[in-house]
Amino acid sequence: MNRLLLLATGGTIAGCAADSATSNYYTAGVLGGDALLAAVPQLQDLATISVEQIANVDSADLLFAHWRALVGRIRDAFAADPELAGVVITHGTNTLEETAWLLQLLIDDPRPVVLVGAMRPATALSADGPLNLLHAVQVALSHEARGHGVLVVMDGQVHAAQRVTKLATQGVGAFASPDSGPLGWVDDVGIHLTSVSGPRQVPFAYFDLPEQWPEVPIVYGCVDPEPLLLSTCLTSRVAGLVFTGTGAGQLSVGECRVLEAWAGPRPLMLRANRCGSGPVHRHAEDERLGLLPAGSLNPQKARVLLLLAVLAGWDRNQLDALITASP
Repeated sequence: MNRLLLLATGGTIAGCAADSATSNYYTAGVLGGDALLAAVPQLQDLATISVEQIANVDSADLLFAHWRALVGRIRDAFAADPELAGVVITHGTNTLEETAWLLQLLIDDPRPVVLVGAMRPATALSADGPLNLLHAVQVALSHEARGHGVLVVMDGQVHAAQRVTKLATQGVGAFASPDSGPLGWVDDVGIHLTSVSGPRQVPFAYFDLPEQWPEVPIVYGCVDPEPLLLSTCLTSRVAGLVFTGTGAGQLSVGECRVLEAWAGPRPLMLRANRCGSGPVHRHAEDERLGLLPAGSLNPQKARVLLLLAVLAGWDRNQLDALITASP
């Protein structure tokens, strides 16, 4: 039998409500990973699955310490067992895409790491967690998934960590990959994935995450933004800053003036956009203001990249080179 490691972190997939007709009001992270596995007896025919509980929380309450534990456990598992087929992580959907992107930047192994969640609690009449988990295990065991890096499996679709995002608060089809679409899908026939085009970048493959993480806030663009927010970030000496700019990542005149007036050291700063899709391209004023375009990364994923860049001691040129090289 193939061997697989399941790391449980909580979320809606492990959530419980007062009755089976309730799908909006529930407590996330109630059931353990063993209970999730037991709810899908078909998994016993696919692989020998070891279950470990990393956390049991709503993913809105996920901490950097949980990320550190996940990265360490996955690295150790792959190093200790060459025959381990892959890793599946059950996760809350609210921050699932951020964890997936973090692991994509840190885990250097061709074997699949697959994140999966649910939009309805385990107690719901039409709970989507069991089928999502079955699909995730099937993908993690498949030869087709090798080399793709970290994947997200939801509602029968297989998404790449860099592109996937949660676009809706309800409904089982809440996840999508804007601009690119999913990598493939899984159904009764099997796993349908595009071929791996070449070796992938794992820029922080040998970086060990510390216990202390830097401050990297996200500033959201809007009509007549309050300059005090940006000024406070700069005077607080934050290590990095992500702008969720309007349109194609645009800052307001007021925000630009705050940056122009700031005489102290500038943190690493990325411009993303609030639109939900579309890239942020380089602008003539970026270098003068100390900014870098985030490319196709949404604000929350730009923050993940910026966190790792700051921790690794990267400068603006190193970060720019990585973003420019990313598809």
